[in-house]
Amino acid sequence: MFTIQKNEPRYIGLKVTNEEYIQLEDDGFRYDMIEGVLHLAPSPFSPHNADLFEFSRLVGNYLFDTQIGIIIPEVDVHLPDGGDVLRPDVSIVLKENKHIIKNWIFGTPDIVCEVLSESTKKKDLNEKADRYLTNGVKEYWIIEPTEKWMEVWYNKKDFWEKHKEEVLSSEVLKGFLIDTKNFFKDIWEK
Repeated sequence: MFTIQKNEPRYIGLKVTNEEYIQLEDDGFRYDMIEGVLHLAPSPFSPHNADLFEFSRLVGNYLFDTQIGIIIPEVDVHLPDGGDVLRPDVSIVLKENKHIIKNWIFGTPDIVCEVLSESTKKKDLNEKADRYLTNGVKEYWIIEPTEKWMEVWYNKKDFWEKHKEEVLSSEVLKGFLIDTKNFFKDIWEK
């Protein structure tokens, strides 16, 4: 007979520097660092992952066709100011900035996307959005799977210019559009 040992997250609430974060032993859990404090990033629900996959598929197809960048889901981003380490759902890095990609991203992705969940929504729309803005992320795509809406925020140096139209377009990825009505269409409806 054997027993299954349950892993517990070891680093919730731990205050660390970037260097200390990199040295942490993997405990099998995902974390965001906000103001140096580690917060557990919970396992996503099915609608979250379905929307994450769909967004990644659409952007991935565009990037495959244009060869102007790469999409990287769920990887630590070490922002250039040496502050927090964040883990957006999706990071997009243009070819001219590929030097920032190592085991993790050490610099500013050109575009990030967060799929909101109840437990992370406040951080995604506030602290993380502020960090992305001040570190020069050019676009911030936000997907709300429960309420079925999407926004794209353009970085205008001191503020985010927010758009929530039915068809959203990228300023960074010229010609890339998402029709939000089709994006959230229920594939199971007849």
